[in-house]
Amino acid sequence: MNPKRQPVNVVALIPARGGSESIHYKNLLKIGGRSLVAWAADVAFRTEKIDAVVVSTEDGKIAREAKKYGAIIAPRPAEYAASNCGDAGFFHHAVTWMEQELGWKPELIVNLYPTSPLRFPEDIDAMVQYMQESGADGLKSVIPAMDHPYKMWRFDTGIQPGIGQAAPMQPYMDNEYRKQHGPDQPRQRVQQMFPVFFQDGQINITRRKFVLRPESLQYDNIWGENLHGYVLDPRTATDIDCEEDLRHAKKVYDKLLKERKKP
Repeated sequence: MNPKRQPVNVVALIPARGGSESIHYKNLLKIGGRSLVAWAADVAFRTEKIDAVVVSTEDGKIAREAKKYGAIIAPRPAEYAASNCGDAGFFHHAVTWMEQELGWKPELIVNLYPTSPLRFPEDIDAMVQYMQESGADGLKSVIPAMDHPYKMWRFDTGIQPGIGQAAPMQPYMDNEYRKQHGPDQPRQRVQQMFPVFFQDGQINITRRKFVLRPESLQYDNIWGENLHGYVLDPRTATDIDCEEDLRHAKKVYDKLLKERKKP
């Protein structure tokens, strides 16, 4: 049943373009016999706190696939379906479309990209509850950074050497510890001392008011300033880009599922 309940206060918004820079119809690739679109819709329907599931797409084939799994289709305009389009366009369109066509004004929009399929409903529910209780402007899933800024550099202002060229550079992260111990400290040590997290794009939640404000489209920004993070198991972080990614993702998911089912 979609929506699961009324009024609709929390919507899962699944963006699924037909085009892709790497794999055509990437969102229809299958893991364990189900398309990536189906995985996103399924985890949304299995949550307790999401009221409705909407897929934003410009493509008829993807729309038919999403409908098979119970999703409502927000027909995305072509102007928001190009590979170089940011998120604000399809967010703004989908939220406006929901109000005009369905009469919905959901407070929270939960963004679930199909290409990050290793999600669990418990994490989504925990994140929605946090948003409902905390008053945060938005909540992003994060994982410990694999590439720590302690080991990153920038070239001097105005210099950008090409491949095969050299120039003076400065540490991106500069503090007393680094000055004393130098750049070649173990990643695990610097992560423990200076924790840094990467937004993995698996689960993002923002508020309707930020999607609809005028500067949302102007600056391609659907976020308020008070953003919080929810730490996920880094093993769930994946971005499907080839067949090998599909096989690896299925193995990881099966392992995580077994772990979560242990008493």
